[in-house]
Amino acid sequence: MKHTLFSRIKQSERVFLLVSAFFLLAMGWVSPVLAVSPDVVNIGVSTKGKYVVVNARLVDGFTEKIQEAIENGVPMGFTFEIELRQDNTAWVDSLISSNKVRHRVQFDSLKKMYRFSELGKNVRRNIITRKESRFQQLMLTLQDIPIVPIYKLDPNEKYYVRVKADLETDRFWFPFNYIFFFVPFSEFETSWAQTSPLAIDPDLELSKQASGSRNEKSAISTDIIRSFNK
Repeated sequence: MKHTLFSRIKQSERVFLLVSAFFLLAMGWVSPVLAVSPDVVNIGVSTKGKYVVVNARLVDGFTEKIQEAIENGVPMGFTFEIELRQDNTAWVDSLISSNKVRHRVQFDSLKKMYRFSELGKNVRRNIITRKESRFQQLMLTLQDIPIVPIYKLDPNEKYYVRVKADLETDRFWFPFNYIFFFVPFSEFETSWAQTSPLAIDPDLELSKQASGSRNEKSAISTDIIRSFNK
């Protein structure tokens, strides 16, 4: 009895997948390749408080089909991987620190609102907006993302930051987790974009950053270390 019931469930899922595939083909949602190639650009590295922070922007992140899916209530997410590496000439570059930042958006069709969230190490934001341009800007932009405490870096060493992004679809709820199996969103992934070698200014009083108490206010302002434009 249980085996028969299980078989019927599996069979119904297969029928649903086939119907969904034909529906998406008919609606023009399935295409052999993505029309655009997304890239991470404008990587900026600076200091803010006691941290080295990263700024960047994802271009061509919203295709017509992705935007259409969002407007239909499908939750979408970009995941940004950020790495700070030490530039070694004699051996493999060392990974000093990393941060993974997830951007999520979902459209509330009843209230006509876009709910945006940003989550990562020392990063947490939740914003609600009615403007399409606003939520797109939030989704595509990294702003002041902490990557490493300043005191951990050696002014005598060279470093670089690299960033990549991809579109996550594995957390869709039923039936979207089945439907979007047929949509090539999984191909959405950028290559690594990285800065030129950068160095910490020795005049940034790093020793004070290492030994200062929590009650002390940082004397370091937001200083640009290095910017990179692709």
